[in-house]
Amino acid sequence: MARRLADALRSALELPGAEVEVRAVEPARREPALVVLADSRRVLHRGERVELTRLEFDLLLHLCEHPDRVHRRHALMHRVWGASPVVDTRTVDVHIRRIRRKLGDAARFISTVRGVGYRLEHTGQVVVVRDGGPPDERSTVDSA
Repeated sequence: MARRLADALRSALELPGAEVEVRAVEPARREPALVVLADSRRVLHRGERVELTRLEFDLLLHLCEHPDRVHRRHALMHRVWGASPVVDTRTVDVHIRRIRRKLGDAARFISTVRGVGYRLEHTGQVVVVRDGGPPDERSTVDSA
């Protein structure tokens, strides 16, 4: 890897005989444990698809887009469910529990802040990708 990078740098800088040293600044990164494909609304855990409901996905995506921040239950309810007064704050707890169950060992990234809400720990192992998603049927032009 380092050799290919050094060759690419020499080539890009047009320095064919130059000495180029490449050192790792940080340990080599592994594949992320959890990939959230935001636009196509899919979640992959270690390359395997995780089936989430619409609300579970919205909740997980919100946590992933705002890592290392404590999200209060009421704020999550407003963000994911809207301002519906019929939803109990424990609904958030139930959905988080279901998400954790479905994520397997990746559930460790979601921590509970007792009496407050939830936080997604930023570890570099959770990645959100804006992937363009499936084609929007409303954007197609009718040729008739």
